[in-house]
Amino acid sequence: MSASRSRARVTLRRRRLWSLRLSLGATRWVLYVVAVVGVVATVRNAVDPPFRRLVTVETKPLSDASSAWFALSFARAYLTWTANPAAQLRALGPFIAPTVDPAVGLTIARRGADPVDWIAVAAEQEGNDGDRDYTVAASTRAGLRYIVVAVARGADGRPVLAHYPALVAPPAVDAAIALDGGSLPAVTNGAVAAVLDRALSNYIGDSSQNLAADLAPGARVDPVASGLVPRGIERLAAEPSGSVLATVRAADPSGDVFTLAYEVSLAELHGRWEITRIEP
Repeated sequence: MSASRSRARVTLRRRRLWSLRLSLGATRWVLYVVAVVGVVATVRNAVDPPFRRLVTVETKPLSDASSAWFALSFARAYLTWTANPAAQLRALGPFIAPTVDPAVGLTIARRGADPVDWIAVAAEQEGNDGDRDYTVAASTRAGLRYIVVAVARGADGRPVLAHYPALVAPPAVDAAIALDGGSLPAVTNGAVAAVLDRALSNYIGDSSQNLAADLAPGARVDPVASGLVPRGIERLAAEPSGSVLATVRAADPSGDVFTLAYEVSLAELHGRWEITRIEP
């Protein structure tokens, strides 16, 4: 008895030409769609790569430089006294219309000179009706004076004195109970800690080439003082915003050792943590 052998069979079926063309056309368009979707996904990943952010940085309101300069200039003119009262009136002239109160309500009892040695903004806050209140510290022969200058915007948009100034006490301060983020939880992610340890060492040591290996594309890094030698990280604290408060120690060229703090932002890009921001 001979074993039966299976033979492959070819079956021919008749199909109309239009259905064959339709089938081939549909297949071709499916391939086109798949290719386009792939290209779009690749471009999107290149432009806006998927990553999990560790921090979202909030933009802080910028100080009004022109109003601050106005407050400083007015305070210097107001507190600079000379033996000639007319000199002070001339100094105050740009700030006060002659028909209002050219002396700004100031009557000087003595006639000796009392110049302003230095002047600076000690505090700034939003006032009423859109005004900005600047607490200006001025060093004079009579001592250190603090004066609040309220600055508004005139009809033409330029700074203008909102009302009479006020002599005040120094801005209140609170004693710090922790400088290394002691009230904040420590960073427990080992991968994040390793990147921060390496990157901050290169940052403090001004090794920009090595630091670049841990920077995300477009990272912003504030310049560090030259000549510092890293002495290690003291603490890494996770801030509520998601950034990291890094407390480090560094020595200057003369050997003095400083404990310094820098705020660092990171992002996880393709499974790897990278630095997006380093600032004081």
